[in-house]
Amino acid sequence: LVKGVNLHIHDDVLGHVPTRETMMTDIRLMKQHNINAVRTSHYPQNPLWYQLCDQYGIYLVDEANIETHAMGAEWQSPFDKSIHPAYRPDWAPAHLDRIRRAVTRDKNHPSVIIWSMGNECGNGPVFYEAYDWIKAYDPTRLVQFEQAGENPNTDIVSPMYPSMDYMASYAKDADQDRPFIMCEYSHAMGNSNGNFQEYWDIIMSSPRMQGGFIWDWVDQGLKAEDDNGTYWAYGGDLGGLHLQHDENFCANGLVSANRTPHPGLLEVKKVYQNIQFTFDPATGTLTARNLFDFTNLDQFAFRYELLQDGEAIASNRFRLAAPPHAAGAHQIDLPSLAAGKEYLLNLYAYTTSATEIIPAGHEIAREQFQLTSPAFTSVATSGTLNVTNSDREIVIEAGDVTAIFNKRRGHFTSYKRGAIALDALPEPYFWRAPTDNDFGNNMPERLGVWRTAHVNRQLTALEVGRETAAGLPIKASYLLTDVGLPYIIEYLVRPDGAIQVAASMDLSGHDLPEIPRFGMRMTVPGAYGQLEYYGRGPEENYSDRYTAAFLGRWEADVADLTMPYIRPQEYGYHTDTRWLRLANEDGDAIVVQGNQPLSFSALHIRTEALDPGMTKKQQHPTDLRYDQDITLHIDLAQRGLGGDNSWGAYPHEQYLLKADSYHYSYTISLKPSTEVTN
Repeated sequence: LVKGVNLHIHDDVLGHVPTRETMMTDIRLMKQHNINAVRTSHYPQNPLWYQLCDQYGIYLVDEANIETHAMGAEWQSPFDKSIHPAYRPDWAPAHLDRIRRAVTRDKNHPSVIIWSMGNECGNGPVFYEAYDWIKAYDPTRLVQFEQAGENPNTDIVSPMYPSMDYMASYAKDADQDRPFIMCEYSHAMGNSNGNFQEYWDIIMSSPRMQGGFIWDWVDQGLKAEDDNGTYWAYGGDLGGLHLQHDENFCANGLVSANRTPHPGLLEVKKVYQNIQFTFDPATGTLTARNLFDFTNLDQFAFRYELLQDGEAIASNRFRLAAPPHAAGAHQIDLPSLAAGKEYLLNLYAYTTSATEIIPAGHEIAREQFQLTSPAFTSVATSGTLNVTNSDREIVIEAGDVTAIFNKRRGHFTSYKRGAIALDALPEPYFWRAPTDNDFGNNMPERLGVWRTAHVNRQLTALEVGRETAAGLPIKASYLLTDVGLPYIIEYLVRPDGAIQVAASMDLSGHDLPEIPRFGMRMTVPGAYGQLEYYGRGPEENYSDRYTAAFLGRWEADVADLTMPYIRPQEYGYHTDTRWLRLANEDGDAIVVQGNQPLSFSALHIRTEALDPGMTKKQQHPTDLRYDQDITLHIDLAQRGLGGDNSWGAYPHEQYLLKADSYHYSYTISLKPSTEVTN
């Protein structure tokens, strides 16, 4: 299987002349993240690169230096073939010369497994002639040519950015006798690589589906400095704003220009891994399927870990053997599982010996199995409420907790317990800072009505219910005037001082675009920057990019959660969260407990500061000004990232928020250090 990336030659200081050290960094990162192949997009590269790939084991698709995209390309839009070089006899010698020189130069490199005749350059008669020449000169290797589609002058059907429907159709078509290897897919621009697992679900469904090359490996940014610090320049920077440029479209990498991995690379590593695990909880049988071509699984060490409500309660190491393309089994003796607890089984595989590029103990594969479902149940509380209800406000006391609700505006203006104090509880919020894929599918304009939907909110009704043993219910009904929608928040102030928040919105009968997010946000004092949560982590994850992010208990300092992308955009999200806690140095904490899985982010920056508006505006991380306070988003969901391409493709339908109604709930509480327990 081809688990590849496209590589443009790039160094963030030296430009198109990277050093051997940079090349070795690339090889180490690729091998450590289960990448086994590179397409030399879109030209033959430094001879040293081929020598290193020979030595360390990277497969290469060696591509001739031919591209005439601006003249037209097959499968994209109509173009005039009478003037296109690929279809003119007077241009044939130049095409053939470049293809022949690439093949003759690199023919003795064992890393080269496929020849490519070029990129986005039409499929005129010269490419049929070139195909015949290559096959006669080197019958040992395959030839791929994306522009040929399914025409005869390619041994591989190698489309770029194919639809999932086309992939599934090809996988099922028994008449297809050529391998399907995507020359470009999963466009990694900014916060991207959504639905990556779905690509590989199709690839693994048929032997004719044999992988592809992600676009692409590294952001082509140049290291620069301004008064705010170091940043990586892209199109329009460095005095070029008045010239023709393509903004940050040179930054589509799985790693940044200085080779810092982007969060999406971990998803690629997980999906590209060469061991597939399955587990039968009834028998305790773990099966490991070996997808390596040359390596027995006895070369690796394995470990399992059993989690109860996110904490490890048992683990063990073991070994198993399986030759390439076979499977091995191991028996795991699990303890009895208590009722009402969530149990997760984690599996890991590690290297046992070091090489020059992969250290001993390096994780090469992982999997998580959910053995039992989480129990989102309310806990019975004790205590007594003291309620003072006036025309303007309701003051509620529960022991040392005090909450004040403004009846005229319909929200809480104070929530305190000792030194822990909040000026407000979470309020509705629907927007996200557009990703590069969002800009590509015109999300800022199409969904722009949601950018300010939270602002002009009118209280239309307020119901203060009768106090019961469960607490005091307060129901606030609003009209979101920018979108003409009713929005309801139902509070339940419990006798222990915790407040349950339930939000709902009905969109039926309204002609509105899908929602970027359905959730709420609040401001938390910056002192509460020690984050702990039970959800997917530790890296950021989204509804369509999460397989590498395991459920568990994770910790982070909010101050460390800074922008990982060359252009500021949405970042730092976590899905499938059961609870989260923001604590200060004394251990006092603000705790949020979901009544269903939550998604959240906790950052020292607001969405408004990340959102450039209707255009990208040449922003860089050095332009950001982080706040002292923390912005906490508590969401039911956010739209997926997408990544099929960055110039029009939406996130897949199942990752869009297009339902007629939404409802979710959670409980927020204030916990002094003396009460904070597991």
